[in-house]
Amino acid sequence: MLKEVFREWLSWVYPFVCELCGRGGLDGCHVCPECRGRFIRIEPPCCAVCGEPADGSFVPSGLCSRCAETAPSFEEARAVYVNEGALRDLLLAFKYAGALHLAGTFAGMMADAVRENPHWFGGKKRLLVPVPMHRRKLVRRGYNQAQELAVLLGREFGWPCSGVLKRLPDRLPQASLAREQRFRHARKMYAGDAKRLKRHPVTGKDVLLVDDIFTTGATADACAHLLLRAGAASVCVLTLARTHHAWQG
Repeated sequence: MLKEVFREWLSWVYPFVCELCGRGGLDGCHVCPECRGRFIRIEPPCCAVCGEPADGSFVPSGLCSRCAETAPSFEEARAVYVNEGALRDLLLAFKYAGALHLAGTFAGMMADAVRENPHWFGGKKRLLVPVPMHRRKLVRRGYNQAQELAVLLGREFGWPCSGVLKRLPDRLPQASLAREQRFRHARKMYAGDAKRLKRHPVTGKDVLLVDDIFTTGATADACAHLLLRAGAASVCVLTLARTHHAWQG
């Protein structure tokens, strides 16, 4: 109830005008169609597993070199846009500057992409699980952006949402690590939340892990690994944006 009141308050404080050009009269969105059209959409060809965009010809396996060498724990990861330019600025505001009013706009973009690509994630109804945030950071920030997106996506699709993972204490930020270090370190940063897993078991369920940005895939791999160990049938990943590390086919 309190969350609903808060969201209603946000809609009054932040009326629906474009955050980028100032155009008003938008229908439940804070980015107008023209500005959204300038975001860099991720289009095929891309890796069949991690979604990495490919430059040049496509390899027969459909996999980037990294996924071909070492398969991640998740089955499929998809992002809507490249994390660059104006979208990157909006995501930074959403993530670090309290721009919670952007959650509905971003979740809507993600939902639209899923509807436009019914083959994503095997076309299955899935349990939505947000990438967790450590409780101290959650207290400072006031919200977990991944959870906000997951809850709103659940409303869009009528899918259940459950925060069954937790972030462990850690003083070494992922951004400071090289890619290989991130993958090793990420496995130590997350754990299953035993109480929530008992109340909302993932056994036999197809899970969709939700986050705002896919960078190297280390976080997604670590969380997917935990969900599979907890009994999930499969784990896929959805983010609004991803860092672009184009690979040569």
